[in-house]
Amino acid sequence: MNNTIQPGYGAGFYGARSYGVKQTGTGGISFLDMAVRAAGQRQAEQTGAVEAPSLETMLKAKYPNIHYHVFDAGSGYWRTRNDYPHYLLYQDGDEARETLESWQPTGANPFYGSIDGRFTAPKEIHALGNVPPGSKAVVIHPKVQERMERDPAYAQEIYAKIDTWFAFDVARNEAIMPGCTAGMSQAVAIGEDGSICNACSSSPGRITYSRSGSDEEESWWDLRMARHAEFMKLAVEKQLQRHIQADRLAASAVARSQLAAMLNNGNLREVFGSEIARIPTETVLAMTQGQVWGGGAIL
Repeated sequence: MNNTIQPGYGAGFYGARSYGVKQTGTGGISFLDMAVRAAGQRQAEQTGAVEAPSLETMLKAKYPNIHYHVFDAGSGYWRTRNDYPHYLLYQDGDEARETLESWQPTGANPFYGSIDGRFTAPKEIHALGNVPPGSKAVVIHPKVQERMERDPAYAQEIYAKIDTWFAFDVARNEAIMPGCTAGMSQAVAIGEDGSICNACSSSPGRITYSRSGSDEEESWWDLRMARHAEFMKLAVEKQLQRHIQADRLAASAVARSQLAAMLNNGNLREVFGSEIARIPTETVLAMTQGQVWGGGAIL
């Protein structure tokens, strides 16, 4: 069974991820720089001209198995319906676009959660269990795709936003619940304005997705906190060996250190822009800090 871990924010667990973080290789050259150079060299050899790599090329250089889609994925159902077929995002072909761009719910929102310790979820969430562990998916709005094709600098800006989200998402989840990102799959959608309009993460046993802060809906943050407490309780009950908990605490310390560096750096606000999945970026970062460090300062 599969649940979504917070991709953006969602009724459930956690999920968010990477910003202007540079993965250094040789001589302090960022991974993005190396990907751009390598792609440019390959294209130059094939066409005799040097062209800036596309967003898809840059993403596939770092995430070889990423699924790249172009359609409008700004639907609010992504965040509010438990039967939204997120699993289609992790498949190549046109089915995701043809199904998700015009997807409409039927009937009441199916229950997703635990009853007396027994996990209950609609088939769409169970279908996430067939997604290969560690999968990645992105959905780009057609207008953003068109602009990137004209403006290589804009493509690099979108790349940084997606890559940063992936990294931030992992660090945040690990800081809150060590080990929960093992095999985690992540999907993010870029809206018409170039911002993250939806995000979703999933891993065995957990599912979360971005929710809006509508007054008509129960806060996805409240739902997520409650779901987190429930999963934490189940996890603790299953920890029969002390070294498992010790290892997880050590992993949490590393993740907290990485997350603190991200938050203190200040680049997240610049990379993500004013909103993440229709929630003010400042609110997202403040709530992340509160979940990890409580009311105290970032350590």
